[in-house]
Amino acid sequence: MTTIHDVSRETGYSISTVSKVINNYRGIKEDTRKIIKEKVEELGFVPNSSARTLVTQKSWLIAIIFEEEQELGILHPHYSNILQGFKNVVGKYGYDIIFFNAFLGEKKMTFLEHCKFRNVDGVIIALGNNASDKIDRLLKSDIPKVSVESIYSGVPTVISDNVMATRQILEHLFMLGHKKIAMIAAPISSTAGGERYKAYREFLDENNLKFEEKYCVEASKYTKEAGLEACNTLLQQSWDDLPTAIYAAYDDYACAVKDMFGDRGFRVPEDISIVGNDDLPIAEYTTPGMTTVRQNREQIGEKAAEILLDIIEERKVMESEVVRIPMDLVIRGTTFRKN
Repeated sequence: MTTIHDVSRETGYSISTVSKVINNYRGIKEDTRKIIKEKVEELGFVPNSSARTLVTQKSWLIAIIFEEEQELGILHPHYSNILQGFKNVVGKYGYDIIFFNAFLGEKKMTFLEHCKFRNVDGVIIALGNNASDKIDRLLKSDIPKVSVESIYSGVPTVISDNVMATRQILEHLFMLGHKKIAMIAAPISSTAGGERYKAYREFLDENNLKFEEKYCVEASKYTKEAGLEACNTLLQQSWDDLPTAIYAAYDDYACAVKDMFGDRGFRVPEDISIVGNDDLPIAEYTTPGMTTVRQNREQIGEKAAEILLDIIEERKVMESEVVRIPMDLVIRGTTFRKN
């Protein structure tokens, strides 16, 4: 059986260097990495996972803590694309990812207990703001971690630049001549929902546009049904003085708004302009296509992975840095210049 000693002897590199290449450590010269990998393949060397753990003092496991109250699920593009980007990066360096739940067999465990039981090297947190009490002990631990959904003290976070995105979409409406801009807000308790609502209020103030309570309704969840309910409330509140444009802070809301106004005989965008946020698949395939702002979700996952690997491999101190990934304005067919 071929061993790491054989690879070391055949290449002339130390066992330590061969081990680092096999275990995908960063900081190895590319020509050295290439020589060792070619010899590993030639000799048919397959490292033993248990030996690998003993040598490196690492489990090569990263935990995904995912639990959300908005009923979106892991298959939702927001989460699946972020985690795909994350997986692509950590996978290149030999890490596997595992999902945690609240039980191990019949025993209920805290997330921190589960992390220690599995001896994970790091954690990516994809939880809503309302779940912070469930991970309080984990947040206070020294286990390397990164968040991609909510902002926690002492934990690096990677999220979309919700403020810039909101300003982009509102500036687009403003440049088209719209002054009465309503908003279907996402749950303000969520990080994205709160930041988008705040940016909406600030934009109105900066452009001398009066905030009208009748033009702003908060949806209860991130679902189309919640968007329909919020739009119905908006119509009831403002029927005698309708807005000329509506900013729906989530694409499912925007599509619900478009459908509801269409059912009542309004033309989109000739009678009312509608914009969304996130650029979910539904925004592209609805008719007309929805003007929105696109989240670069895979980039969020990739950046989160880079930060977490830096902490794990280089033992950097975790800091409360918040990295915001820019969003892109996507103009389609639901906006129109106001006469």
